[in-house]
Amino acid sequence: FQIHKALVTELNPDAEVVQSMNEINKQKRLRDAAVMAAEAEKVRVVKAAEAAADASQLQGEGIARQRRAIVDGLRNSITEGTGETLST
Repeated sequence: FQIHKALVTELNPDAEVVQSMNEINKQKRLRDAAVMAAEAEKVRVVKAAEAAADASQLQGEGIARQRRAIVDGLRNSITEGTGETLST
């Protein structure tokens, strides 16, 4: 007689094969974790740079407003009581 089909319900590979497959899966997970950690660090660095740029911009705007207030104050003190106007 001939066997045309057989149903395999349980595989028991050699312990060395199982260990090798587990090591392959472990290395793949470690590689994926390293990639995700690197991407997270990249996001942190980019966000820190954006925050520093925003802080510098706001500081520059504050200094500009401060200088404008100084000039307006000087202008007012010079023209006070004279009726003259100075333009910048």
